[in-house]
Amino acid sequence: MSSKSRQHDEYQSAVSKLLSLADFERKSRANDPPDFHLKRIERLLSYLGNPHHGQKYVHVAGSKGKGSTSAMIAWALAANGYKTGLFTSPSIHRITERIRVNGDPISESDFTDLVNDLWHAVEKVTADGDIGVVSVFELETAMAFCHFANSSADISVIEVGLGGRLDSTNIITPLVSVITPISLDHVAILGDTIELIAGEKAGIIKQGVPVVTAPQHPDALRVISAKAFDQRSKLIESNSAVTITNEENLGLEGIKLEIKTRSSTFTLHLKLLGAHQVDNASTAIAVISELESTGIEIDPEKTSIGIENVQWPARNQLVTTAPTPIFVDGAHNVDSARAVRKSVEVLFTHSKKIIVILGTVRGHDPTAVALELQRLNPIFITTESRHPKSLNNLELSKLLGECKIAVHKSTSNTPDALRAAKHLANENDLILGTGSLFVAAEIVEIEHNIEPELYPDIKLPPKP
Repeated sequence: MSSKSRQHDEYQSAVSKLLSLADFERKSRANDPPDFHLKRIERLLSYLGNPHHGQKYVHVAGSKGKGSTSAMIAWALAANGYKTGLFTSPSIHRITERIRVNGDPISESDFTDLVNDLWHAVEKVTADGDIGVVSVFELETAMAFCHFANSSADISVIEVGLGGRLDSTNIITPLVSVITPISLDHVAILGDTIELIAGEKAGIIKQGVPVVTAPQHPDALRVISAKAFDQRSKLIESNSAVTITNEENLGLEGIKLEIKTRSSTFTLHLKLLGAHQVDNASTAIAVISELESTGIEIDPEKTSIGIENVQWPARNQLVTTAPTPIFVDGAHNVDSARAVRKSVEVLFTHSKKIIVILGTVRGHDPTAVALELQRLNPIFITTESRHPKSLNNLELSKLLGECKIAVHKSTSNTPDALRAAKHLANENDLILGTGSLFVAAEIVEIEHNIEPELYPDIKLPPKP
């Protein structure tokens, strides 16, 4: 066996070891809800010497756009010459994508070393017996902090996994907290009103730490404002902190923007598609401007170049243009479905027929997504991704039928769904894959011949 093959086998063993832990992202347990609190991550990190202490952070929560906004902030800081860490979830194609430095995913060998080096602390927390077992996301969080410390990162952008208040990332004190748009999401865990969810997201606001917020629903903004007041934290609303002085929509080529702050002008070609990315870019620049006030030197031209270079797959991504355009997005709630619907209406005005491949995961509201997409008058094909929490395609079809939404075909896996869509499509039509990031990612993998990273608990399509 070659050295490279041996290293890859060791990496796969490390991934399996990581995924052997309690994994609430991939597994649903009836009558056994996730035990969310910060005690385990605090103890785990203490056993590791608190690697997160002494580092500089930007902390990002929200329901929509938090990944794209985090990436924009990180790419902008890296373009300004700062070694920049980025921790996000979920991953699209490989688990190493979750931990990056200057945009580059952690190497397989570093990933393997971290799992093995940190495992003693995982076992020690388990042996304590008083606060439960470490989860996958908690260990990933610790791995990210260790990797950024080992890499001597100047600053790291940390995206919240779920919620905020009790998310394992919420043990840092950042230079700036960020809250992207809040909508109804993960209602079984975070609450069933905008106010309750906003309360969880606003839990990342720390005493005296400024918080930048994207444009928000009034109910969410009231909660965020009250929390900022209680914490004596300066509240910066991005739509007040920056001004868009020029906006030119270039269709599938993106959007040209001129954004002004009190002291600088940023001229950029935003290549991420969708009008909602304008708000994300404005929020990112408001964060960069606030970081500048803390002493971090920022060059507007370098910042603009950094944001232009962001690549964030499976979010409003044009996968291919021929023979039929294929567009994907991970829209999983009504607000994100509305955003992708508007993107389709703007970007594909000449499409004669729209075929929607829809697959969702349990815990979301697939009918709300489908009803929003129904406004495109599409042909629906339901499917399920290989993710363990994906909703069964027959269950999904039944839910849509109860809402009087016709389903043309139901398939048990994404490859079959894509084949069915292509069979229906002509060159002047559009295939839209959405409902979850996992369906979107699988379509990208199929079309771009990306070898998927397979895990022990995944569902594989039947062999042809």
